[in-house]
Amino acid sequence: MANSQKGNEWISISDMMAGVMMIFLLIAVSYMVVISKTEKKLAIQNAELLELNRQMSDIAKTHKDLQMDLYQDLVSEFSSNLERWNAEIDTDNTVRFKEPEILFDQGQKEVKLRFKEILDDFFPRYIKILSQEKYKEDIEEIRIEGHTSTEWQNANTLESRYLGNAELSQARALEVLKYCFSNKQIDAQKQWLISVLRANGLSFAKPLETPELSRRVEFKALTKSNQKILKILNVNQELQNTESQGLENVELQNEDSQNAQSVEPQEAQNQESQNIDNQEEKEIRREEATENKENKGKKA
Repeated sequence: MANSQKGNEWISISDMMAGVMMIFLLIAVSYMVVISKTEKKLAIQNAELLELNRQMSDIAKTHKDLQMDLYQDLVSEFSSNLERWNAEIDTDNTVRFKEPEILFDQGQKEVKLRFKEILDDFFPRYIKILSQEKYKEDIEEIRIEGHTSTEWQNANTLESRYLGNAELSQARALEVLKYCFSNKQIDAQKQWLISVLRANGLSFAKPLETPELSRRVEFKALTKSNQKILKILNVNQELQNTESQGLENVELQNEDSQNAQSVEPQEAQNQESQNIDNQEEKEIRREEATENKENKGKKA
């Protein structure tokens, strides 16, 4: 009889362990489902990152090709005039007029007659190139930049020299813009030019080798490629942040699952120990009850 009861108690322990194993199985399945979903999400984000990188490569190539085409067109158009104008064209497509004696009188903003004659010839041809269909939609700005040397009469401090030259360079750039914009040959492009033509005075922020070369006027055409790349970089950063957050979530879920798995066996072990103790206690009580019955029988 005692062996039968003991066997039933062990069967109960087996049932309990089977239940614990089922809990482990459910936890494992739930964890695998979460991991699968997270991995799919990360795979999609990685594909999006690859696509953004491809787009950036395409934009960089398009920008490089566009810059090269524009440079070749500018050189082809103006190469025969550059020496006479004392001008040059950089590979970044900056057209630089670098003879201060024909640009402005010292300390003055008014455009000199010789420079006006050069602008009459240069600017309509320059705008004709930039307004071509292959360039026009990609032009972000056409900048007329005024530059000066570090010198300023009767200025004793860096601040006074910088501010004096900043005011002068801005005034000169604006005077050049006004004169160019008044040219009748560009009337057909004026509406477009209003949206892209700018006058900037840079004081001596970008000096050249000598004070004489630093006193100059530059024309620059900036494209929209930088804007496009910045936009893609912002999206790229957002995706990377999302991916990092996803990986952190996976690590947290993994940690929670491991904690749950470590807690459950400990609880099961404690329960098993308690059941064994209860069985031993019951066995002792049965033996005591049997001895009492035997003793009573002997007395009788």
